Amino acid sequence: MTLTRKTFLTDLIGAPIYDKAGSKVGRIVDFTLALSNEQPCLDQTIIYDFESGSEKVAKSYNFELFTLKKFVLKVGLDQLAIYGKQTDRPEATELWDKAVIDTANIRTVEINDLVLEEANGVIRVSGVDIGMRSALMRLGNTVIFGSVLKRIGRFFEADQVDWEKIVGCDEEFETITSKLSNENFQNLHPADLADILRDLDDDDRISFIENLDEELAADTIAEVDTETQLNIIGNLDAKTASDIIEEMDPDEAADLLQEIDKDKADEILKHMDLNEASDVKKLLAHDEYTAGGIMTTEYIAIFEDFTIENTISHLRLVAADIENIYYMYVIDTEERLKGVISIRDIFSSNVKQKVSEVMDDDVVSVHVNMPQEEVAAVVTKYDYMSVPVVNDDNQIIGVITVDDVMDVLEEEATEDIFKLAGTSDEELADDSPWQACKSRLPWLLITLCTGFITSTILKYFMAKFDGMIALVFFVPVVTAMGGNTGVQSSTLAIRGLAVNPYARDNLLKRLLKEIIAGAVMGGVCGFVVGAWAEYLIRSGSTPAAAQISSLYLSMTVGIAMMAAMTFAAAFGAVIPLLFDKFKIDPAVASGPFVTSFNDIFALIIYYAVSTAFLAAYV
Repeated sequence: MTLTRKTFLTDLIGAPIYDKAGSKVGRIVDFTLALSNEQPCLDQTIIYDFESGSEKVAKSYNFELFTLKKFVLKVGLDQLAIYGKQTDRPEATELWDKAVIDTANIRTVEINDLVLEEANGVIRVSGVDIGMRSALMRLGNTVIFGSVLKRIGRFFEADQVDWEKIVGCDEEFETITSKLSNENFQNLHPADLADILRDLDDDDRISFIENLDEELAADTIAEVDTETQLNIIGNLDAKTASDIIEEMDPDEAADLLQEIDKDKADEILKHMDLNEASDVKKLLAHDEYTAGGIMTTEYIAIFEDFTIENTISHLRLVAADIENIYYMYVIDTEERLKGVISIRDIFSSNVKQKVSEVMDDDVVSVHVNMPQEEVAAVVTKYDYMSVPVVNDDNQIIGVITVDDVMDVLEEEATEDIFKLAGTSDEELADDSPWQACKSRLPWLLITLCTGFITSTILKYFMAKFDGMIALVFFVPVVTAMGGNTGVQSSTLAIRGLAVNPYARDNLLKRLLKEIIAGAVMGGVCGFVVGAWAEYLIRSGSTPAAAQISSLYLSMTVGIAMMAAMTFAAAFGAVIPLLFDKFKIDPAVASGPFVTSFNDIFALIIYYAVSTAFLAAYV
């Protein structure tokens, strides 16, 4: 087949329709598509009839000339039927804005336009355009002065993807959906598939997952966020969901089932293999924010009297069923933890040696009820790839791997960021204005109350220095710098507490550090603002400049700035540590408290310094 022409759907929408005499009798509104095993082709043409003001439909045999360049009817528009939507024939423009998968570049893209090619009187869809060109061309069809946008759009190169590389999940386009079974697609990495999954809508996600084999589906779901996981599992039938969850690690399966509706979770567990379900149920019995809640029951335990040869044989038997193997844990007959041996030590030791001779009996373990933040600190401190979890009798019941710890650290960091802003991650999952108000309003009200105090102080300040407007001129600068310095210090303190629990033992050291840092930064900023004040008052740019000496003003502002920033740095560092000491979450309380009270104290400091200098001046 020889291709004769190539264009875009946007170039044809609105194009004129001619009769045999060469007169314009209508314009193109859209086309219906005929689906095939290869490329869809333009089937029927939807025409706006200038005379009747209605939409008519013409088939290819109604045209004398049916090309990408010109459309000429061989029958009158009055002989064409009124167009009625046919469910089995999708319209070409329905593909606009559709999210599809570009398998060539492993990404989800939106279709901005269709690429059309003509051959032997048939116009087929040969690809899609996802670039700026088509976006501007389409916008040009809908807005005033759209011709300008179209001209701009033609300067952009098309960003095209061949139709054969496109995968979609729309039931209406079965030929696209079938490509999900293609070998190349099934061999993609789960992380790449997860990137695609996030961008699909609910129905498409289900279709996508159902077309993957169970192991790949499980690995892909494990890579996405919790909200997406719940959305997928919640919309799958219990049998399909159980088949996928069985392929997950027990800890990941437990985490997922813990979040979904209890009835749905119970139904899924009933369909699971008995052994798999038993492991998951054991994990579900623990608090999700403890070592027991994040551990996995997949580990390798061996007895003290094993030889290295016995150990290697045992490893070969069970290794295939365990995802991550870093260490083997040595137990006695009561399953009490006695030691640990690394895989490296196993293969570097004499095969006749006993495990008890090679193992490290100084084992660092965590209790099943230890909070997950403390578990993360232990793993971080000792730089282990995994740590064993023990019960009250020192019996090993699971292990926590480094990837679980990374998830905990990410979770805690994210939570702290939301708390610092006076909101929560619930707001991301809920689009309602009520949730936004519920998360943010309490902290805004706290800030508002301290704002009343600030305004009262400022009112007194202005009354005291009536006529000295030049002093009031710099109030926002002093308070803002003090507040910013305090926020920096408190953020560092909160972060330190999150990643290093031992930071709470260094109160005096941190206080001294922040005082020195605040004094240095305040000195630099104070000098700059003092110099600026000097310039303003000498140039006459400051109101009521004549009423106060430039020297006194610059010294007042500079020293107040330095003092306010020094105090703010110390205050911002200490407050989170004090909140933590009194069992108040510093991430929640510190942000509004530090910001608001630093404003108050900055004003008090500025007032005190101003009073002292004015007394000397007078």
